[in-house]
Amino acid sequence: MTNNGLIALTEDELDTLVSIAIRRAELLDDARSPTANDAWHEVMVYEERLAAITSPSDIVGGVARVGAVRAALAAGRRLDASSLASRYLAEVELPPERRAAIERAFQEDRDLLARRFPALAKTGRLAELEEWRAVTSAHPHVFPQAA
Repeated sequence: MTNNGLIALTEDELDTLVSIAIRRAELLDDARSPTANDAWHEVMVYEERLAAITSPSDIVGGVARVGAVRAALAAGRRLDASSLASRYLAEVELPPERRAAIERAFQEDRDLLARRFPALAKTGRLAELEEWRAVTSAHPHVFPQAA
């Protein structure tokens, strides 16, 4: 589905797509599938679109904003998560509990990274991992691709 197709969807339709996409991403995560990140990215896209058509003060709008950030983190797209969080936290109407949920998502992600990379966490070098990821995300392939 293209972005133009997403624009035409209603709030209810997007909400349904989000639910289906979340379940799919969770199943792929549980199966340790290499496609789980792509599934979480799909969730992020739907949540982001839902956030765009709803008010931050509405329950659906607030939850969609938190969901977009959480899905971006689950997809390993921390730069996207940071960008979305900055945009959403700048919205005056976003309720305090949704702001706290966005902050909590980042803390949970840091905790997960600390468990995954205990040596880096122990030496206080998790920030280096984030820098490395930011640099390598611009060049996602280990080997150059043929023209």
